[in-house]
Amino acid sequence: MVFAKSMEVRDNFKAWCTQVSEGETIQIARPGNNYVYLMGQETYERLTMERRAAAYTSYLYGKDKIINLKRLSEIEKLPDNWNNNGAEKIAKNIIKNVRKLLMRLEHQPEIFPTACDAIQLEWENENKEYLEMEILEDSINVFQIDSEGGEEQKTIAIDHSAVEQIVRGFYERTV
Repeated sequence: MVFAKSMEVRDNFKAWCTQVSEGETIQIARPGNNYVYLMGQETYERLTMERRAAAYTSYLYGKDKIINLKRLSEIEKLPDNWNNNGAEKIAKNIIKNVRKLLMRLEHQPEIFPTACDAIQLEWENENKEYLEMEILEDSINVFQIDSEGGEEQKTIAIDHSAVEQIVRGFYERTV
């Protein structure tokens, strides 16, 4: 990318057109930190398609789901000893199960890696109730605190429908 000032346009326009036809993009600074871009049609079409794809993805999945999927990708890249206390890399099967859950859930959680090779999902509803799920290799630990401080803890099998039902029920209590 070539960066230029607006006062250089008159003297350089023909040369810039040649550069643009060769694939270069020219950014021309305007007063007030506004910019004008000169780019070829191929670059413009690529950028337009990328913007449309991003907008469609955001529309299709929702902002919170996209944020969580990106966060999960970051967690997936954590190496062994990611917490400087001997934690192992999160198992691929756990990542896969959490990804499937995130795609199915209407209410997106906060998402965290844990030091015991698990991923923790957390929700809080309008009644200040708390729901936590620790996704392990072969089971899910579920912990809930209701609005009056009552606690419930259980372990369930990896079952995406059951998780969906628990989360939906957690949020339906606020209605």
